Amino acid sequence: MRGTILFILVNFLLSAAAQAAGHGVVLQYHHVSERTPAATSVSPAVFERQMLFLRDNGFTVWPLSRLVEHLLQDKPVPDGTVAITFDDAYTDVRDQAAPLLQRLKFPFTLFVATDFVDKRQKGYLSWDDVRQLKKQGAELAGHTLGHPHLLRRLPGEDETAWLARVRHEIDTAEARVQQQTGDHLRLFAYPYGEADETLITKVKEWGYIGFGQQSGAVNKALLQGGMAPRFPFNVAYSDMTEFQHKVSSLPLPMPTENAEPIVWDRAARPRLELALADQVKELNCFVTGQGRAQVQKKPGGLFAVQAEKNIGVGRSRYNCTSPVAAVDARDFSLKLKPRFYWYSHQWIRRNDDGSWYPEP
Repeated sequence: MRGTILFILVNFLLSAAAQAAGHGVVLQYHHVSERTPAATSVSPAVFERQMLFLRDNGFTVWPLSRLVEHLLQDKPVPDGTVAITFDDAYTDVRDQAAPLLQRLKFPFTLFVATDFVDKRQKGYLSWDDVRQLKKQGAELAGHTLGHPHLLRRLPGEDETAWLARVRHEIDTAEARVQQQTGDHLRLFAYPYGEADETLITKVKEWGYIGFGQQSGAVNKALLQGGMAPRFPFNVAYSDMTEFQHKVSSLPLPMPTENAEPIVWDRAARPRLELALADQVKELNCFVTGQGRAQVQKKPGGLFAVQAEKNIGVGRSRYNCTSPVAAVDARDFSLKLKPRFYWYSHQWIRRNDDGSWYPEP
């Protein structure tokens, strides 16, 4: 009898742990189309395979606002919880993504660049479209007015004027979304996923939860950091094994991070130091356009990461993963093995003369 009670208690505790994971995964899309730029597009067929994978493998799909609320308030989050997001408000979200998501009863979040919708720019939704998507399970959030590179100051613009202009972009778009749809979530997606330490701090001060385009699972600490991760998808990220690893990932258990500045205007190999919890025995990191990074393990769970060559002009990332031990892996789906801790840190390098790089 005592053995039976102990067995029931252990299984109850394991079940409770699986229901209170304290993390989730946020997916980021732009276009769902075969006729749009590859760097910001997945095909309808790939998108369908990804969504059916979520349905068939025990995932829980929540609106982003619900995931954020539960993480910030330490409410239970089922392991395997995913939020689906789209940036910019393109018409193919209405035409290709929304019908499938509605059929699967998957909610999603649309970050709206409001000037494009207001001006009925070709390829963008109208406000009537946006409101119809809300009826089909979407929630709406801000993505600035005109989708500018927020870090790029205007000629003669000092920091005070720059921050005032950026805040106008963010606050006015938020107000426009609320006026047109009633949604006032104060969730914000950085255009191009670009921000520096000053901007991240200000976005938090202005009362927003910011989301970038660097990869990784999300938890409370990362939300409070001001630029929470999302896994971006495009033509280059269509492999289903890789998709499985991303959607089943866990946040890297990281007590502290010490990083060099995000933005550089000269050749650099930025150094990143991560103090990790004891369960992380190894760390594998990769640099955009370079492959594997140097990782030096030091006493006390400290890992130092540095590119072997200078990061390229533009946006770069150090993407780091570590295998999750079986004892730490949740059991929402026995099919999803192996699982990985996942973390990404972004760097931005301007041209050597201090000018900004063009978008491809």
